[in-house]
Amino acid sequence: MNPLMPLVAVGWLIRIIGMCVWAVAFSHVSHGGLVTPTDIDKLMFATIVVPVLIVLPDFYKAWKFLLAYALVAAGAITVVRLAHTGWSTVLTVLGIWTFLLFAHPRIRPALLNFRARLNGGASQPMNPAQAATSAPRQARHGIQNQPPQPPAPSYDFSDSMSTPRYKFADVVGMAETKERLLAAAKDVIAARATPRNGILLFGDPGNGKTLFAEALAGELNVPFFSIAYGDIASMWVNESVQKVKAAFAAARKTGFGVFFIDEIDSFLKERSGNGSHHMDRDLTNTMLTEIVNLRGTKIVLVAATNHLDDLDSAGVREKRFDFKVEIPAPDQEARQAILRRAIGGTAGYDVAEPAVITTLAERWAGYSAARLTAVGEQIGEMRRSGEFAGKLSFEIGMRALRLVQGRKGKLPETVKSIDEILMPEESRNVLKDMAFKMANVYSLEKMGSRLPTGLIFVGPPGTGKTQAAMALAKQADWAFLKIIGSEIAAKPEAWDKLYKTACDIRPAIVFLDEADGILRDRQYSGYGMLTEKILTTIDGAGGRVRDLLFIAATNYYDRIDSAAVRGGRFEEKIVFDVPEIEDMQAYIRAKLDRLSDWTVEASVELLLCEHLLGHSIADADAVIQKAIDAAAVRRLRENTTDIRESDVGQAVKAVLRAPAGSM
Repeated sequence: MNPLMPLVAVGWLIRIIGMCVWAVAFSHVSHGGLVTPTDIDKLMFATIVVPVLIVLPDFYKAWKFLLAYALVAAGAITVVRLAHTGWSTVLTVLGIWTFLLFAHPRIRPALLNFRARLNGGASQPMNPAQAATSAPRQARHGIQNQPPQPPAPSYDFSDSMSTPRYKFADVVGMAETKERLLAAAKDVIAARATPRNGILLFGDPGNGKTLFAEALAGELNVPFFSIAYGDIASMWVNESVQKVKAAFAAARKTGFGVFFIDEIDSFLKERSGNGSHHMDRDLTNTMLTEIVNLRGTKIVLVAATNHLDDLDSAGVREKRFDFKVEIPAPDQEARQAILRRAIGGTAGYDVAEPAVITTLAERWAGYSAARLTAVGEQIGEMRRSGEFAGKLSFEIGMRALRLVQGRKGKLPETVKSIDEILMPEESRNVLKDMAFKMANVYSLEKMGSRLPTGLIFVGPPGTGKTQAAMALAKQADWAFLKIIGSEIAAKPEAWDKLYKTACDIRPAIVFLDEADGILRDRQYSGYGMLTEKILTTIDGAGGRVRDLLFIAATNYYDRIDSAAVRGGRFEEKIVFDVPEIEDMQAYIRAKLDRLSDWTVEASVELLLCEHLLGHSIADADAVIQKAIDAAAVRRLRENTTDIRESDVGQAVKAVLRAPAGSM
């Protein structure tokens, strides 16, 4: 006999006695007549105590709870209807039982479904991931005798599987990359005692990692199964993990094929950081496990990322991804093919002049396949809008590139022209010739000429070196990027960032101001490694980049490291100096003539020339502005409109710090 049977029998005996007590108490007030306070107390006691005896200990059994609730409701309603009774207590009890009714784990879903049917809708669905994990969670909390849970969710990835559209023959050029990919894939498929798997593609965006993965599937003549983070991401807790498992299961079910995971950095986020979320860690752990489980199958796992350094360290090691293949920017052959196809498809193949295509492809080394395609499509748009007719020219190609780039660096609108800058005439002529060569570089290169790699502007402070660099960029229609030597010293990665930007928006001038701080002779400099880094970049250690001109400016040419000014680096020196007396007089006269709202005394110009002789143009601008400021204050106070010698004297003292008594 079950040893618990006596306890069960006693429990039911208590419940039966309780039911009898409640029935007797209820009968005393159900036949009419005078109701005594004692009868009311009996009914209230039975209404409070008896339902508790009935419902315990099996609170989760719905029929017992409903029976107890019915007794409470019947007793409460009866007591409330009686005259001269204190019914607040029994209504409080009814409220508590009503709250428990709507919170009951068996009754609440039925009530929600009933409400949904009343509203004409469907019952509230359960999150698939919650459905898959609800049974273990309920077991942990001791919830027994639950109805069967719904089966684990199933996900359909049939739309992610396709027949590959390309083979390696469709990818022009890039022979070395294709050879490495094919050799790695064959190694995965081959029967080995220690199986290998996992090909990780990395490189800059737009270089065609997805294309190479699909072409690999075509070369192997196997299905192509592709997923990205958007196919897996879910708002529900744990569902992304379930989808990853389902995706790998679907890949294994095919038996053979290329399984491509795009944006793998979204799946394998670094777990060691303090800011990592538990859902990201769960997803990373699941992905690592599934990658290992794929080994030994005929499924070639290929993943792609633009951010190799952002991946969890456990995800990029061997035994997870045994092969790492960089997808570089297209080579010369590939660039020509991409440009020819993009231009021919939008503007017509008769427009794509072969010689111009070759030249553009040569100088656009480093650009991604996506950028080259966009330039070709932009050329087609320019042709349709009537911006050019006939064959494609080099100038049209460069204009299309600039439109695709959408920016030209940080060049102010108020940049002076080269003719407006006060500088030695010989240096001005060199700058004007340089601007002409930059604007006609294609024609000059066909004759064997070339642009220098770098220039160095030398001269005292305030002589217009920065203005000249910006004027050169404006006149040649090149982008302009500026950085200061001290900025590189404080933040070395700033140079790499600037150089990368310059390569992206070229043709461009990279202007290094205060260069003596970072290009100082390495025997006396604490920044020798940074100096070498800059010089190595200019040398083109990673491949010389066309259409980049480096300009350095310094007030102290004798401090510059001799290696920086040799041929192939900052190889041309342009000297800046303070203006000659005639140039200063002409500049001051032009500045004063523009002051139409002022009356300028005749002696003011002579006094300005006297004090500004031997000073830079920056000093001249500052003194004239200070004189105008002094006159403006007097104008507000005294309603005058003239600029006086005293204003000049005050400005000279403020700007040039002339000694007392020299006026």
